[in-house]
Amino acid sequence: MNALLDVIGDIYEASFVPQHWNKVASELCRLFNAHSSGIFMEDYEYEHRDIIGSCGFPRTVTLAYRLGLSKYDYTFQLQAASAPGQAQQLVDAREFKTTHPFYYRLLLKPNDVGFLSTMGIYRNEEWHVGIALHRSFNAEPFSAEELQTLQLLYPHFKRALRIYKEFYKLRSQQQSLQAALGHITLGLIILNPNGSVDYCNPIAETLLTHHQGLKITARNTLQAHVYAENKQLHSLIDQLTLASKQKQVHHNQAIALHHPDQEHVIHIMLTILDDSHNQNPQGKIALYISVPNSSFNLSAETLHKLYGITPAESNVAIALANGLSPSQISESNGVSIETVRSQLKSIYIKMGVKKQQDVIRILLSGILNIK
Repeated sequence: MNALLDVIGDIYEASFVPQHWNKVASELCRLFNAHSSGIFMEDYEYEHRDIIGSCGFPRTVTLAYRLGLSKYDYTFQLQAASAPGQAQQLVDAREFKTTHPFYYRLLLKPNDVGFLSTMGIYRNEEWHVGIALHRSFNAEPFSAEELQTLQLLYPHFKRALRIYKEFYKLRSQQQSLQAALGHITLGLIILNPNGSVDYCNPIAETLLTHHQGLKITARNTLQAHVYAENKQLHSLIDQLTLASKQKQVHHNQAIALHHPDQEHVIHIMLTILDDSHNQNPQGKIALYISVPNSSFNLSAETLHKLYGITPAESNVAIALANGLSPSQISESNGVSIETVRSQLKSIYIKMGVKKQQDVIRILLSGILNIK
């Protein structure tokens, strides 16, 4: 019973720490004397199959499963026909050697799976999730008592996997949002209602690296270099935060920040992010940052972060922004004009534009200008 309780605890921990599903699979192997186990998922919403937790599988098997081997997993298809929560011994390899020789040669024999027990957790229009336990050809079959013990874990797997799925959705949405924000050609910092920095895109990171008029402190808050400007900045943030909480009509705010060693100022526009689509809206403050009129000196690293273009392609894009023609870039870089044209085509695709003027317009918009 203590061993069973330990597994249950691990199941719930894995619901919000996905890496812990491997620990759950390991505990299942120990509890049921299996040499390998896996938690298999087919997600119809996101259109992919995965092994979300495993023990005793070579890494190549897990990778191959994700890359397409899953379609040959006959036992997963058989298990789908069973009612969720019903543990059963599904495979006796001695029978499958005759009835399903391809499956036997491809998966069972190479991985020493002589006996396989499964239990379905979910089988609906949203997803299919099941557990599989494997024993060697030389081991004993799973007993009825062991299958009953596995069934005791069903309600816990069901709850934990539902929590896992919801967290998975949130992580996917967050990753999509982060990717989208990372491609905004404007310095962007998002503050939580408590004033701490929640997000800082690559452009803002570069701006703050090159211009000390504003910085992110060790406490993850914003601080302007000039004391009076810092006081004014936080006053504007407080005004917008209050307006957001009280759902008041507000106007965007703006401020310019100086530094004695910098020729140009940082311009910041502050606004409330619209969270009205959330059930419990709580406004965050967005700061849009630029350094207009400064000389163009964008790093290749920043362009790579924003668009995924190579260092060579970055040099071509920056050269265009500085007024060089493709033929001049070819001569300057010591490459053929065909090479430059090929690099330009790649730049267009990655930046989502169709011509040189679009590249120049984006890079010289005043938003990406960094001294």
